Amino acid sequence: MWCWLATGLLLAGAASAAEPEGPSAPFAPTLPQSVGDVSRWGIENGLFETEAARGSYRLYVNPQRSAMYQLMRYQVELRVATSPQEQRRGIAERVVFIRRPGVREPMDCWERLPGDATVWREVAPGSLEYLVEMNVLMGVLAAHRAAQGGQVLN
Repeated sequence: MWCWLATGLLLAGAASAAEPEGPSAPFAPTLPQSVGDVSRWGIENGLFETEAARGSYRLYVNPQRSAMYQLMRYQVELRVATSPQEQRRGIAERVVFIRRPGVREPMDCWERLPGDATVWREVAPGSLEYLVEMNVLMGVLAAHRAAQGGQVLN
């Protein structure tokens, strides 16, 4: 009994000690409500680090549309900010969702509010903030692709 307890405590301590900080922090336990149930979707997790940014991501694959990531979550710290908008951007978790694949419309985008893992703020399509996030998302997807194909990112 004590052996199991000691092993459990050791594993729990190792897990908490390995828990990353900053852009690699755990993802929120919830998603924006309008995303719906994704519990049966495939998930690809990853970490990346380049000269310009570092972060973590989760890319979700809807089993009915296996050739695309319909839901993308990420936390990215921009090390090199090229605009005032990028300088103000924090490392909070973002969620981008393709609500109706095949329909030409902007993707939904949310930012998790600091200090509350259940509150999401919508980022308005077309806003400067939205455009910055789409750029950051392209970097996340490029990092994922490089990790899959072994390419080196700058």
